[in-house]
Amino acid sequence: MSTMLPMQGIEPRCLREQDGCDLSRDDGNVAVDDRSIQRGSRSTRRARSTSHEDAVSQKQCKRRRPGQRDEPRVRSENYFRNLYSTEPDFCRLGSKYPEFGNLLRNGAHLDFTDPAAVVQLTKTLLKEDFGLEINLPANRLCPPVPNRHSYILWLKDLLDSTSSAYSQQYEPERQVTGLDIGTGASLIYPLLGCAQRPTWNFIATDIDAESLRSARENARINNLEARIRIIDRVTSDTLIPDLSTGPIDFVMVNPPFYASDTELRELAAKKSRPPHSACTGAPVEMVCDGGEVRFVERLLNESLTLRDRVQWYTAMLGKRSSIEVLIDVLKKNGINNFAVTTFIQGSKTRRWGLAWSFLTRRPSPVVARGCGSFLAKDMLPPVTATTIYKPPSPDHADLVPSLERILCDTMTSLNFRSWTWNEQRLRGVGFADGNVWSRAHRRRRTREGTDAAQQESAGSPLDVANCAFGFSISISTQINNTAESGSSSPAVTVCWLQGDDESLFESFSGVIRRRLREDTTRSI
Repeated sequence: MSTMLPMQGIEPRCLREQDGCDLSRDDGNVAVDDRSIQRGSRSTRRARSTSHEDAVSQKQCKRRRPGQRDEPRVRSENYFRNLYSTEPDFCRLGSKYPEFGNLLRNGAHLDFTDPAAVVQLTKTLLKEDFGLEINLPANRLCPPVPNRHSYILWLKDLLDSTSSAYSQQYEPERQVTGLDIGTGASLIYPLLGCAQRPTWNFIATDIDAESLRSARENARINNLEARIRIIDRVTSDTLIPDLSTGPIDFVMVNPPFYASDTELRELAAKKSRPPHSACTGAPVEMVCDGGEVRFVERLLNESLTLRDRVQWYTAMLGKRSSIEVLIDVLKKNGINNFAVTTFIQGSKTRRWGLAWSFLTRRPSPVVARGCGSFLAKDMLPPVTATTIYKPPSPDHADLVPSLERILCDTMTSLNFRSWTWNEQRLRGVGFADGNVWSRAHRRRRTREGTDAAQQESAGSPLDVANCAFGFSISISTQINNTAESGSSSPAVTVCWLQGDDESLFESFSGVIRRRLREDTTRSI
């Protein structure tokens, strides 16, 4: 499942890819950066008539009655999740924020070829949707808010599904530290992260003096200096600074797309619009030797030394070909715990997210395999969840107590290091030192007797971080749309939470699947 922000009619300005990916990444137009947002396709925009714009403007403005007050925003997790699921109402925003409204044509349309208009859109969205204020230098990239927000959403899901509590849920008390490499003048990622999660803190780095000055100012005006530490770096430094302050939960980077100034000019020349219409980004923001692949390979090489001192190393990329190259590099280095996703806005623009870890906590399938059919199956990380049981016929909600009993009886009969069942969530979490459900293991336990089995399980039953296999089993109730109205039936799902050995997950799932089918047959 992709991290999608289906903003109908709102699409970032990008370049066409030559190697099969729909669109490339940042074309560096500042105040437009690839990074900017446009309303509809260019051909559609050229074809719009003044009368059509007037009609649309009048229709949109009817949504807001004179003197109508905005409802107060409750910025919950669901609020942030649903942001930009529909396009922003420019008419409403223009009425609320005069500095934005003054730039709209007919009260509802924005000229995206005007850098000042794009900058004001970014400022307005940050203020309206996140309560943030920013200053942006005229000669630095202006980030499109929906694009950057989608990266933060994915990071939240990545961390929530791989926390040390194994809850696969947001934990409001969890303290998180992130490192943003090349934070830019806007400081956009730390600002968005801190606005959404009050227990998140950031280290932000950059090599450009002007960007650093602006970033510090943006931290100051948002009263986030205590939560965002900004560090000056130079080109010869490592990407990840000294971590003597403690472990990092995640590293994030949105690297320069272009490998050279020549590539930048050549790709810009292929655009239907003159390339200098709004291109005011600095070369340091748009170009690096080797482009995005070389930059992320550099990060990967540093991660091979730091390893689990960082839980997740992540990057946003613009080309499918870049993702394919980097996944191959991960596999060659024996890294099989990784995640890949797509970030989609509008009908065309696609960005790619890549993450890898040297720890063994496994992300959920939605997070790890969020790119749909855009990548070949052999490029994807291992499957981390499977539904092992559904009733043979619908309308079996009454099976839930039986399923719960069968699961708990089965789990307690096995030699797990730890097993807990949450009756409210109908979810259990367990850990094992190996394949304790195999016949060979059970025979050995029988031969050695109860004392040996107890000794094997003794020690630190709650210290499960080093267990070879961790899992969850959950019972969910699904509505049957094809059956009678209101009927439902249960489903049992096994999730792989921890471990390096995929065969343990597959073997365990198979054993529990067979047990459920055998025992529930007697109950139906």
